[in-house]
Amino acid sequence: MDSSSHRQPPVSNRFLQPEQLAAPHAGRAWSPTEVFAEGQWQSVRVRLEARGWNALQIEQIHDQLRQGWPLALAENNVAVISGHCPIKARRFH
Repeated sequence: MDSSSHRQPPVSNRFLQPEQLAAPHAGRAWSPTEVFAEGQWQSVRVRLEARGWNALQIEQIHDQLRQGWPLALAENNVAVISGHCPIKARRFH
């Protein structure tokens, strides 16, 4: 049996490749074209700012989103890591 007779399963587009998960540039520059389950990064960022998250926390949330965490869990993780969350951190539904 030669190796050419084995077919590879089709590649799924469900998950991002590791190079797509990395920050696009040194200095953690964000791109407004990044899209997560909750929407484009720019709109997610604006909502986080309006709810009182500081710049460092927002960047940590961004890193969590890039790793595949949903926004609610990313916010919770950052609150635990940083030891505090903004006063207006309640979710708007």
